[in-house]
Amino acid sequence: MRALLAFAALLLFATPASADRFALTYDGFGLGFVPVGGVSVDADVTNDSYDISASLQSRGILNLFERTNIQATSSGVINASGVRWQTYTLDHHYSRKRRQISMSADENGAITAQIEPNYSTWGDPAATEEQRRASRDPLSNVVAMAIDVGRSRRCEGTYPTFDGRFHYLLQLSDGDIDDYEGGGYAGQVLKCKLAYIAVSGFNPRDEGRRRIPEGQIWFALMPDTTFAPPVRISTPLSAGGATIRLASFRRARVDVQYAPDTPTPP
Repeated sequence: MRALLAFAALLLFATPASADRFALTYDGFGLGFVPVGGVSVDADVTNDSYDISASLQSRGILNLFERTNIQATSSGVINASGVRWQTYTLDHHYSRKRRQISMSADENGAITAQIEPNYSTWGDPAATEEQRRASRDPLSNVVAMAIDVGRSRRCEGTYPTFDGRFHYLLQLSDGDIDDYEGGGYAGQVLKCKLAYIAVSGFNPRDEGRRRIPEGQIWFALMPDTTFAPPVRISTPLSAGGATIRLASFRRARVDVQYAPDTPTPP
């Protein structure tokens, strides 16, 4: 038995592991050209797990209406079936107010959430337990889309999302491969249509959240990774559109070869 365990350990520790580490920043524009904010994303993606953090800071004309600062993190596991999220946090400062959300999901999908201050209403209708269990958090769905696109090179799939109150679907469709250069990245991208479908957790005053028109999301296609981070997200609006586009791109690929310790001869 000990010999068998030793052999298994040798196989385990001799298996190479790899990690992709991305540091990405984006600039946001409203009306097609007016700066409204900046987004920073740090993502560590291995063969079987991920950790991602994102921050959003409003600026320019948007600060005249509502100064906003958002910090979010998410982590989970990756397997042949895709992404399964485990933890999600959100710290949102806006209009001299603050909301903090902390959610976790167990292996069966049951969600535990702490929200301060809690919502006074959960929408009509509110998100059901079944909808929450079938969803991922918003950041994990960005990872899931990036991995699915990186694996398949196709725009397809529906991504149920739950952010602590709102339940909605993100859908990828169509798809066109093109060349892209900007923000430190030069290479192929896959241009997908992105649809946002509100499902539950919304109130009449959330009408703006219910009716987000179909937009586009472009994913960077790289030959040596199955993770395809977004380089551009756009949503058409009657006044000219809103766009988030890549401002800087840094990637570090780390390959680690584990080996068992070799005893030192006496």
